[in-house]
Amino acid sequence: MRAFKPYLDIDLAALCRNYRRLADMAPASEAASVVKCDAYGLGAAAVGAALMRHGKCRSFFVAYCGEGAALREALGSDPDIYIFNGPFETDLDAFREFRLIPVVNTIDQARLWAIEMKSAPAAIHIDTGMHRLGMPLNEAQDAAAADGLNVSLVMSHLACASDPAHPMNARQRAAMARLAALFPAARLSLSSSGGALLGAPFAYDMTRLGVGLYGVSPHETAVDQIEPVVRLSAPVLQVQEIEAGETVGYGASFTADRKSVLATVALGYGDGFPRAGSNRAAAVLGGAPCPIAGRVSMDLIVLDATDAPNRPDIGDRAEFFGPAMPIDAVAKACGTIGYELLTAIGGLAKRQSALGLRVERRYLWNGAPADATIAGE
Repeated sequence: MRAFKPYLDIDLAALCRNYRRLADMAPASEAASVVKCDAYGLGAAAVGAALMRHGKCRSFFVAYCGEGAALREALGSDPDIYIFNGPFETDLDAFREFRLIPVVNTIDQARLWAIEMKSAPAAIHIDTGMHRLGMPLNEAQDAAAADGLNVSLVMSHLACASDPAHPMNARQRAAMARLAALFPAARLSLSSSGGALLGAPFAYDMTRLGVGLYGVSPHETAVDQIEPVVRLSAPVLQVQEIEAGETVGYGASFTADRKSVLATVALGYGDGFPRAGSNRAAAVLGGAPCPIAGRVSMDLIVLDATDAPNRPDIGDRAEFFGPAMPIDAVAKACGTIGYELLTAIGGLAKRQSALGLRVERRYLWNGAPADATIAGE
């Protein structure tokens, strides 16, 4: 029976292969996994379970304390779970109950943790030039002298890891070396997925693997070590022909220059696909890329299937990104990045039992449905 709704198919075997390849870039370092924003929209519980059970990952990073608590309940007591945004007084009970490790970003957070959670491990984020989160030099010096602050990990974040040749990478690495000397007993972490690909000098003791796990290149060009993980597909609802000179969609922004075959597909910006893809992006349908004709609507997209070798039929599925349509190319056509496509669409996707279901997440293992031994129930 055909389902007339979009699918977000997530191949957890490909995810684990990406983890292993990126981890192998720095074999002397621990490879942690970043599963914030519900694993970039793919489901932190399932992704975390697969990475822990099949990738042997033992450290995870999320942004918020609540994310960490949910992840602890999903993964059990074994892994370390770090909270990027650090500790706040209202969250201290949750840090205790769920054994979460804060990433301390300010001297006030450092003092709070040292007083309220004396000797409990903490990571510390030092600012090496990105100027987003992290302590400047003077605060890092004060934190190093704080009584009771047990710093087990010192981390920073590369601003330009997407461009391996950017001089900012070397400057931040040098700054990391200087500031990390304040915490001689702590392990060091500088690199996310992009930094992990820069080689051993940037790996230190831990890499924090994020978007590369999910099949998106962390560099400005494609990366051979990363394979697609996610396929977004949607069904054809209607097929029609129009004559040259006729228009399509709101604002009549597409005008056919010949007799054309159009396929209307059940996907739109209400499902997280960017409206900016109007008249720019494409999907694979009928054996070929078919450009979007007209504006992306809330629930519908029209594809120009005139040149497809196989005329589409109702119920056929168009691939908007996946193995046949690279997500980074789609993101570029939409004027965005793969990170945003995943989090926007995945953030609205739910498991099959969810009420109000539009985009359905389906977990696979090498193309077949994943079972509970891989990703939990």
